[in-house]
Amino acid sequence: MRDEFVRDRGYQPELDGVRGVAILLVLGQHAPTRPLIDGFVGVTVFFCLSGYLITTLLVRQLHTGTIDLRAFYRRRAARLCPALLTVVAVTITVLLIGRHDLGVGQIFAPAGAAVTYTTSLFDWTDHVFATKDYFNYTWSLSVEEQFYLLWPLALLWGYRRNPRLFAALIVSFIGLTLALDLYLGLSRAVKYDQHEYFGSDTNTLPILVGALLAIVVHNRWPSRTVRYLAPCALLAVVLLPVLAYRNDTYRPSLVIVAGTGLTLVALIGVVTRPRSATGSLLASGPMRWLGERSYSIYLWNVLARVAILNVFGHTLVGDIAWIAMFVVLAEVSFRFVERPLRAKFAQQAVPSGRPMLGPVGG
Repeated sequence: MRDEFVRDRGYQPELDGVRGVAILLVLGQHAPTRPLIDGFVGVTVFFCLSGYLITTLLVRQLHTGTIDLRAFYRRRAARLCPALLTVVAVTITVLLIGRHDLGVGQIFAPAGAAVTYTTSLFDWTDHVFATKDYFNYTWSLSVEEQFYLLWPLALLWGYRRNPRLFAALIVSFIGLTLALDLYLGLSRAVKYDQHEYFGSDTNTLPILVGALLAIVVHNRWPSRTVRYLAPCALLAVVLLPVLAYRNDTYRPSLVIVAGTGLTLVALIGVVTRPRSATGSLLASGPMRWLGERSYSIYLWNVLARVAILNVFGHTLVGDIAWIAMFVVLAEVSFRFVERPLRAKFAQQAVPSGRPMLGPVGG
C-alpha cells in the first residue's frame, strides 16, 4: 500500500474526523426526535479510537525510554477535569434551583460518581437515571478512565519485556470480552440489562481492539488481512449510522461487537491510507471541527437536551434549538475552559503538533 504508515507519527487530522463521526452518532440518539435508536454505538467508536491513540502514545514512549506515569496522569486530568467539573457544577446548580422533587442526596451522589469516574459502577448497582439522565452520560468517561488507570502499568510490565507476547495476551483478553458480549447478547431475552450496557468489562472490547491495532501498526506488523480490510474503510463508516439506526436496545452488547468491528476497519483504512477518499473526507474542515470539540459537545448536549425538551418537546424545532444551544455552550467551554485550563494545569509542554490524547467525546 502506497500510503501505508506515511504518517505514523504526529497529528493525524483524519482521526479528529473519526471523533466527529462518533459524536454525530451519539447526538443522533440524544436529539429530541431521536433519529438514531442505538446511537450509543458512537461511544464504542470513541473507545476504539481512544485505545488506538493512547496506546500509540505510550508505546512510542516505551520505544524511546519509559512511560512517565506522573506526566501521563497529569495530562489526563488536565485534559478531562476542567470541562467536566464545569458542567457538573452548572448541572448541580440547575437541579438545586429547578428540581425540588429531588433530594440533596439524589443530586450529589450521581454528581460525585461523575467527578470520580465511577458512574459506570454507580449505574451497575441499580442507580441508573437517578436524576433523569443529567449525569448518566458520564458512565462512558468512567469506563475509559478506569481502564487507563491500569493500562500504562500493564504496558510497563508486559510490553517492554516482550511486545509480541504482550500482543498475544491482548488477543486473549479480546477473545474473553468478545465471548462475554456474545453470551450476554445471544443467550438471553432481557429487556434491559445495566451490566450489558454500562459494564466496564462489556465495554472493554473496543478499547482493547484499538490498543492492539496501535501495537500492530507501530511495530509494522500488518498482515495481509489488514491490507485487504483497508479499502473497506468507507463502507465501514457508512455502516456505522446504519447500525445506530437499528433498534437493538435489548442487545447492546451485540451493538458493541458490531460497532467495534466496523470501527476497526475504518481505523485501519484511515491509519494505513490517510490519503484515501475516506481519509480525505474525515480530514475535512467540518469533521475536524466536530472532532476537536467533541468532548465539550458530549458534556453539554445532555443538559441542553433536558432544557429544550421542557420547552419544545420531541419536535423538529426542538432539534434545531438543541443544536444551537449545545454548539454555543460547547464552543464557549472549548475556548474559555477546556483549552486554556488544559494548558495551565498540564504543567508540561504539549508535544509538537496538536495533541493526540482525547477522552470519550474528545
